[in-house]
Amino acid sequence: MRLTTSGFVFLIAGIALIISAYRFSLPGMLPAGILLIGLVALSLLLAIITSRRMEVTLSAAVRSVDGTPVAEVGRPLLLRAALRNRTPLPIGPFGVDLAFRPGLGEDQGVRVPGIGASSSVTVEAECTPTQRGVSGVDGVAVSFEGPFGLSAVSHTLLRGYDIAVAPRLEQMPRPPKAGLAQPMADTSRALRGGTSRDFDTREYVPGDDLRHIHWTSTARHDELMVRHEAEEEHPFAVILLDTAGAGEHPDPAAEVLISAVQSLASVYFSAGYEVLCCIDGTLHPVRETRGAERLRLALASYETGGTELPGTLRGASGAADVAVCAMTPQRASALESALPRGTRSRRLIAADLDLDAGGVDGVFATGHAIPQEWKRLGRRRR
Repeated sequence: MRLTTSGFVFLIAGIALIISAYRFSLPGMLPAGILLIGLVALSLLLAIITSRRMEVTLSAAVRSVDGTPVAEVGRPLLLRAALRNRTPLPIGPFGVDLAFRPGLGEDQGVRVPGIGASSSVTVEAECTPTQRGVSGVDGVAVSFEGPFGLSAVSHTLLRGYDIAVAPRLEQMPRPPKAGLAQPMADTSRALRGGTSRDFDTREYVPGDDLRHIHWTSTARHDELMVRHEAEEEHPFAVILLDTAGAGEHPDPAAEVLISAVQSLASVYFSAGYEVLCCIDGTLHPVRETRGAERLRLALASYETGGTELPGTLRGASGAADVAVCAMTPQRASALESALPRGTRSRRLIAADLDLDAGGVDGVFATGHAIPQEWKRLGRRRR
């Protein structure tokens, strides 16, 4: 709340006229002085009332999880501020300023040409999150000039709008589709199954491997029949994350691990697998889209450096894949101790990554990508 240059001129002139009226006995100058001061006071009063009668609703053009918008690092985020004039009078030009928290870029402002009586207007602002974590908008403020341009008032309409920024999805090796019968696939690599194999027969369709023709059923049905192996109804993958020993946020190596967990969970879920993520001892099952979104929220708000280890993961023995992401080999071994005996796992160790090749982005860039096959260990024995 302040007076403009014109407001100070009017105020000084009004005071001077009032003093002159008493000093030089010129009563005709008294009303003029009072009028000038009254105009300044009226301008300031109307600006204050107008700013207090405005309301704003802020929204983000991303999916919300449990009431919290979840954005993604590096992906442009569109924010919409819906402003409503609750006064019976139109409002002239005014400014709208959005103050961002660290990680969402520079503060932004826009000039609105005006708004009608009891009407609303929507302004948009685009920003690009640069850092994983819980960020958001510190406040939305409006700036008005009073009538005659004699005063200016700034008022904050909204304080504290949280936005969770999830790690960026990176290119990861895609697993086979959950519906593909792996033991029947044409490959020279030995495959180990975790459950009983259930076969049935179906009619031959062009493209089927002739080696899979079931001759007995073919003769009985008088048409070509092929053996078809039923796949497990719910194949699943297990991902373990531990960031004990990470530095202050954001620790580049820890951020690589978190991005890898998010990306690996995404590709497995897209391929039809269920995913069980264990983050610092807390289990996050991903069986449906809502579970995947909740995992994004959990990774966005995740604070690195936790030292808690998970309990025994008895169900991991039948997993299609077990990935262990840790800061050091020692912590990876501690995580693997929770797995049942005989479970095969692969590791991603932050200490083995070359972040000097280009920072966090360089790990996933061409030529520095995480290898197609992470370091795979043999069966764990006790």
